[in-house]
Amino acid sequence: MTSSPQWQRPAAAALPFAEQTVLTLRFSATPRGAGRAGRLASQQTDAWGWPYGSPVHDTVELVVAELAVNAVTHGRVPGRDAELRLSRSADGARG
Repeated sequence: MTSSPQWQRPAAAALPFAEQTVLTLRFSATPRGAGRAGRLASQQTDAWGWPYGSPVHDTVELVVAELAVNAVTHGRVPGRDAELRLSRSADGARG
């Protein structure tokens, strides 16, 4: 009896990128898209050195989530995506 090959999930681009100073991504102007924006902001903040549960991380996560939800609730234009842009200082300062 032959065995069928195992299905493997294709490799995706590694997100987040710790070495980049700006994260820009588009998300659908829907509640689901807003949730994804919040999760990606959370992951990127952790990659930049502010770990999950730290005050900076939790603040960024909360602000991005609130802004994304407000954007898709009150500023939605049919057929347009929303954009999230996070940046940190070029020297990597974490103060």
